Amino acid sequence: MSRIRKSSLFTTFHTLISETAAPGAPAKMVQPKPTSPSVHNHNQADGYKRSTAPTALPLHKIVTAKLFPLDATTSFKDYMKRKELDRAQDALLRLLPFYTGSSTYADTNAAVNADTQDSTDPRTSEVLKVEVSKGRYMNEFTIYPKNADPSKLNHFVLIHGYGAGLGFYLKNFDEISKNPNWCIHALDLLGYGCSSRPKFDKAESIETYFLDTLETWRQKRGIDKMLMCSHSLGAYVSALYTMKYPGHVQKLLCISPAGIYKDPKPPGEIPVWFDWLWEKSVSPFALVRNAGPFGSMVTSGWTSRRFAKLTEKEQNLLHDYTYRIFNAPGAGEYYMPQILAAGGVPKTPLVDKIENITCDTVWAYGDEDWMPRQGGIDCTKKITEHTPYNSDVIEFSSSGHHIYLDNYSKFNKYLVDEMKNYEKVYA
Repeated sequence: MSRIRKSSLFTTFHTLISETAAPGAPAKMVQPKPTSPSVHNHNQADGYKRSTAPTALPLHKIVTAKLFPLDATTSFKDYMKRKELDRAQDALLRLLPFYTGSSTYADTNAAVNADTQDSTDPRTSEVLKVEVSKGRYMNEFTIYPKNADPSKLNHFVLIHGYGAGLGFYLKNFDEISKNPNWCIHALDLLGYGCSSRPKFDKAESIETYFLDTLETWRQKRGIDKMLMCSHSLGAYVSALYTMKYPGHVQKLLCISPAGIYKDPKPPGEIPVWFDWLWEKSVSPFALVRNAGPFGSMVTSGWTSRRFAKLTEKEQNLLHDYTYRIFNAPGAGEYYMPQILAAGGVPKTPLVDKIENITCDTVWAYGDEDWMPRQGGIDCTKKITEHTPYNSDVIEFSSSGHHIYLDNYSKFNKYLVDEMKNYEKVYA
């Protein structure tokens, strides 16, 4: 194995294992200034840790620490199913009472929600592959009331963060879809999740890759106005989208947004080799891919912490889903070095051009978030001073970077309240 390949495995480890999170208390305003052997022990609250910036673990800790709870035999079995991304997504979504699932995967997934499926539920849902250009499609999970008139529904769009997929919103779908006036659209950005993963081309701009495809999706789905909620890198992309394609997003909820503000305090010591590999677009998920049959075991070092507060079934299904989307061919992730430097420091902070925003905004942070909330404070100040739009900064207690999982009960309540407010103000 070459020196570079060894380094890529070690370097990327921190990003996969350190981002972790717990249900807590409500948001508050900040004043501007499978069921194979279990991967997790869901009773061990001490295994549940907050996210940190991607700055790399010391090599001696990587080598000596016992970081992978999944056994090698199960990892090998997962490796044999690694390309079945849609099947893993289907199994995960079957945890929802209103999702009947695809008949294509009924052979293995039908039993997942046999005890929770509710045929009397007033909601229905489906997974769509929406073509956004020749040979390219975006994966969408949509939830809407049965027998509803589509022209009378409001639209709520959810967008994930870096390396993630729509399945990470598992704990939010049920609550936010109970309002009969809404259609929910959870998306996988191009090159992520279960969307198509076109080969990375340096000549293709971030705008073309993310913003134009998102606009094509909107047009194909016939959506004129929407409420949008986006996490981390997804919030950065969504803000740029509102600048290029104004008039469609009425309000943007930026959840622990990345790329907003360059904190004068460094996130931590960043090894030279980590910085070098980052700038060479060596993806953090190369670790999983290069680990071969042990990729699922490596992923368990992250999922065992990230999903530790969920039920054992939820943990196992989310692990399967996460491993497969982490292991899938790299695509959209390779744009990250154009947006952030090693350590999560933005190269072109969004706050420098936030006056170009074309909608109301909210900047949400966890009280233990590694994203600097000063970015949201500065953005709010500029927006209120230089644009006709409203902007607020809020904070969730008992939360890190992944608020939608860390404090999902309060986060869901917040989203439901935002939806009700949208009906009064924008609909």
